[in-house]
Amino acid sequence: MILSKFFKNSNNLDKDLERNLLFSPNYLIRELKTGENKQFVLGGHSIITIEQINGSHKGLYFNRTRTSKSNKLDLDPKNQLHLGFHTIDDINYLILGTRQELAKLKAGDTLEITFKNDDKLTFALEASPKLPEKNKNYSCNLRAKLSNDQLQLFKTKLIQSYQFSSNLLDTAIKKDFDKEFSRKFREVAQSYIFCLEGYYKTK
Repeated sequence: MILSKFFKNSNNLDKDLERNLLFSPNYLIRELKTGENKQFVLGGHSIITIEQINGSHKGLYFNRTRTSKSNKLDLDPKNQLHLGFHTIDDINYLILGTRQELAKLKAGDTLEITFKNDDKLTFALEASPKLPEKNKNYSCNLRAKLSNDQLQLFKTKLIQSYQFSSNLLDTAIKKDFDKEFSRKFREVAQSYIFCLEGYYKTK
């Protein structure tokens, strides 16, 4: 297949490939079977996995995005915030990883995300059910539940800024998202919802 050399399953996928603008984030390149699980390689260089146990869907998550080898997308030049999506059974989550000045955030703190059209979403953060894996002061141990309408907003709108409020912080931390990463995150949401609606929810 002529496309195979561009979309081969490789650890260097994100580093060595330039994004082909002919392929949209919800353009399915191929579907792979890995044990009980299924993986979907999409045109935006995302690989999304459906976790299955005894033939039943239990989870949906990123095996890789075009900017990260994990299910998180680095949106801050200083690596202060990582975001991603995760579905467990039928509950959707926005998952977070924090480091540097955001490392003090904990369950019960508040995240507010503002979009380009001034829509705002406010989330009460909760802890992940699994212990986080820490690496270079980074841990993905927080998440927030997403309604379907909230998830769809990430698909259609560009995120503009975020604000964290915490009792452990003297003042709320508010920062703008980089324009390039804001666009990439909307594409990540498009890929995720494409698999969620077309392959996870319907089977």
